[in-house]
Amino acid sequence: MKLNNYKYLFGLESEFSINSLFLICSYVLSIFPLLSFGIRSILIAVWVFLGILCLIKSSSFSTIMDKTDKSIIVFLSTSFVLLIFSLWYTENISDGVKRLVQMFPIVLIPIIFYLNKQIFTKQRIDWIANLFCLSVLVFVLYQILWLGFNFDILTNDLSLTEIKRNNLHHLNNINQDQIQQVKIRRLRNFITKLVDSHPIYQGLWMSFVIYFNYHQLKFSVNSVLQKIVRIFIICLMFFWMLLISSRMPLIATFIAGIMTVILFRHYNLKKVFLLCGISFGCFCILLVTLKPMQTRFVEILDNIFILPTKGNDIYNYNSTNVRVGIYYCSGIIAKDNWLFGLGVGDVQENLSKCYDQKIGAEIYQWKDYNSHNQYLFFLISSGIVALFSFCCFLFYCFRKVILLGNSYLFYVLIIICIVMLTENIISRSDGVLFFGLFTSLILLSYKNKTGI
Repeated sequence: MKLNNYKYLFGLESEFSINSLFLICSYVLSIFPLLSFGIRSILIAVWVFLGILCLIKSSSFSTIMDKTDKSIIVFLSTSFVLLIFSLWYTENISDGVKRLVQMFPIVLIPIIFYLNKQIFTKQRIDWIANLFCLSVLVFVLYQILWLGFNFDILTNDLSLTEIKRNNLHHLNNINQDQIQQVKIRRLRNFITKLVDSHPIYQGLWMSFVIYFNYHQLKFSVNSVLQKIVRIFIICLMFFWMLLISSRMPLIATFIAGIMTVILFRHYNLKKVFLLCGISFGCFCILLVTLKPMQTRFVEILDNIFILPTKGNDIYNYNSTNVRVGIYYCSGIIAKDNWLFGLGVGDVQENLSKCYDQKIGAEIYQWKDYNSHNQYLFFLISSGIVALFSFCCFLFYCFRKVILLGNSYLFYVLIIICIVMLTENIISRSDGVLFFGLFTSLILLSYKNKTGI
């Protein structure tokens, strides 16, 4: 890239300014997977301050905020405002305030980006997406490198501590499925402790990287080396998603990919069916050959309608039946509080009480389990109006990316909506920043011929 292009990307065409500093902070924000939680908080505070200075410098709010802008901000913030309003009738106000502070960037980041939309041209928006992909690649390579130095995590037999912790019998009497189940937990625990990021969120990030590189392969001019690198990145992301058994992002990747290819007509109908058949065939082969993946999917089939029992034994709980119990209690609470919700501060306390009284499994006492469904969270916290307003904002985003022909942002919105069926993704920093960043790119997106 020529020097003038770099100057343009950083807003240095004439001289260093507040806009340049704001752009640099925006690019740093896009590599949040590599940043610690503390640095993220400081960066967001500095970035917001610079964004406000850019607004003040550019013009008055009266010229920036037209009718359309105001409508978009109302669409974006209504569900969050209703969560704030629920503090009025919640009992645990301190917990409610804590949760709202954690979620605040989903509103703050898109608003600051959007009000400074004159700064973010298409080239700068594309750079943000590319930097995010680069950060995820570095993030995954770092984990693979550490796993290479600690490969015994995958190969070692179960330790006596693991056998006792899971209330298993002697190693000779444990079947292979139980051994694989414990080893999967061992690997996921190692990864989570290493980078302090849950495999679900990693899977969400990697899913976007997979499609983005596919899109660049199909619609951008690439040298032979660039094609090889992009194919390598796609394969690497798939490999890591499979190894860490990130089920829902894998499912979301296939569903969102098929929907995007069909809607944006990347191929004719015959090729789409062929692609679906090949994808399904590859999925089945992986399911048969990769034991960790096979174990996780068999677990779903065996436990999809079963609640965990009262024992503390590995036979009595797994990630699937624990979720069944979560949705069982969430459904009970939602049924009784669908109009106004419990209040954002009382959700966890009532869920924990239901787990104890209605199910009684000891695993629910080990830590707090949230609703594991973003839509249920809004319903239980602030009622049907909050859920409706959140869905309206998602609908607006879908409408915009479809009208603009923006396939990669449509794809990322689909995977977010699918993963939100099984995770409260905007209650943790990894999900909050991902959601905030890409809804910002949707609000900033421009019409273009290639659909990028």
